[in-house]
Amino acid sequence: MLPAPASLQHTRRPFLLNHFCTLACLAVFSLSNQVGSSNAAMAAQGDQPQPLIQAGDRVVFVGSGWVERMQHHPWLETMLTLQVPGATFRNIGWSGDTVFGDARAVFGARADGYQRLMRDLDMAAPKVIMLCYGENEAFGNDAERAEFIAGYHKLLDDVKRHNARVILVIPRQREDAGKEFPNPKYYNQNLSKLAEAIRKLAKDHNCSVVDLEKFAPNERFTKEGVAWNDEGYQKSAREIMKQLGFANPRADKIVASKPQQIETIQAAIQKKNEWFFHRYRPQNETYLFLFRKHEQGNNAVEVDRMEQFVADGESQITKWLADNQLAPAQ
Repeated sequence: MLPAPASLQHTRRPFLLNHFCTLACLAVFSLSNQVGSSNAAMAAQGDQPQPLIQAGDRVVFVGSGWVERMQHHPWLETMLTLQVPGATFRNIGWSGDTVFGDARAVFGARADGYQRLMRDLDMAAPKVIMLCYGENEAFGNDAERAEFIAGYHKLLDDVKRHNARVILVIPRQREDAGKEFPNPKYYNQNLSKLAEAIRKLAKDHNCSVVDLEKFAPNERFTKEGVAWNDEGYQKSAREIMKQLGFANPRADKIVASKPQQIETIQAAIQKKNEWFFHRYRPQNETYLFLFRKHEQGNNAVEVDRMEQFVADGESQITKWLADNQLAPAQ
């Protein structure tokens, strides 16, 4: 705030001239206040950019094995649930998946897998899409990496129809798990090339980036260099939160003071995630939707009904947060 204007000095000038000067001074003061407030607001916005996840967002996690296993180690979802009011989450990760939807093809061709990926996104109804691809492609050669980047371009073009904010997650380098496992040097060199290409993709498509390539290089989160343990997901969630714009996650205070509450909410999140997993990936879909649907296809309607169990799980989480005074501030 600017200081109050100095008192007007009395002069012997005629009344009209004094009145005019008073009005002019007040106008200048008012304009200065407005400009100062505007600049302060702009400075504040510049110093504190809005986090990438906003109140009421539906966040959809998409990718391969690392993403799929997040539902069993839901640290990122837990931290965001405690941080962002009204945020909801869907995990449509699929082990072995690619930007072409290869793993989702089941018994079909690559085009079928890609169509399935598009349908999965439609069902998840995202406002924010977090894509994490490149983990599998870092094993490939130059031609395969070029194919991956071209496919990623197409995927990013196609997801624009959701009018969602897109965040590209760059995978972490592989750990050296010892002599009994492959040396990760070749993989990590390839991953560095992919990471550069993904950063350029983000710029070309106006996406945000969460960069885990060099995250915790001296820490071990795996036994064999591939599948992360719970500690890895917890520490990476904290790093992702920081890159999303949440420097001091509320969950950290709860972990330190009341860890049992974190266990309770994570159990509820995992239960909700399990219902959604069965909703979008029923184990017997060959009998429900594919070439043996003539046997049990009449039960397919039950899959859609599972969505109510997912919604019930989210309602229970919301109620638990309110009952325990842990709901994020609006």
